[in-house]
Amino acid sequence: MKCMKPSLKFVALLSLFAVAVAPALAATPSSAKVLLSRATAEAKAGNKNVMLIFHASWCGWCKKMDAMLESPEFAKTFDKSFVITHVVVLENPDKKNLENEGGVALMAKFGGATAGLPFFVILNGKGEKIGDSFLANKQNMGFPSEPQEVSTFMALMKKTAPKMTAAELTSLETFLRNPKK
Repeated sequence: MKCMKPSLKFVALLSLFAVAVAPALAATPSSAKVLLSRATAEAKAGNKNVMLIFHASWCGWCKKMDAMLESPEFAKTFDKSFVITHVVVLENPDKKNLENEGGVALMAKFGGATAGLPFFVILNGKGEKIGDSFLANKQNMGFPSEPQEVSTFMALMKKTAPKMTAAELTSLETFLRNPKK
């Protein structure tokens, strides 16, 4: 029995240590710089572009955008042309820990400081901006839901997603112009 007591003490001490240290080891989000670096490297290697989306957990339009991009109907369509990367910005005070460090500065660098969410840019594999979510009037379209937003988004897809077929583009446009209620 004497051999068991040190083992139990060790296990108890180890358990206390694990409980005390676990919060410090919780994953912190990658910085925006790291996310961008990874995305451009992957895009370059895969002959794709990067769709860099600035969003927040509270943003309903961001959730609509993600639902479209991740849907069974369109996920493969977007995946063959883009490395889709999210940068979390502008979170409420109780969720600031979700933000990617440097995200707001990166958003501003691409012209989105006052754009609202979601704001997105399309970058080539070198990290150069080749498109964004601004309409001709310099307003952010966010998730394309109005006719002019859909037209602008479709023109952007034709320009930045050359791997999308005519049928895929038609399907995407039909979806955006005729949302299910």
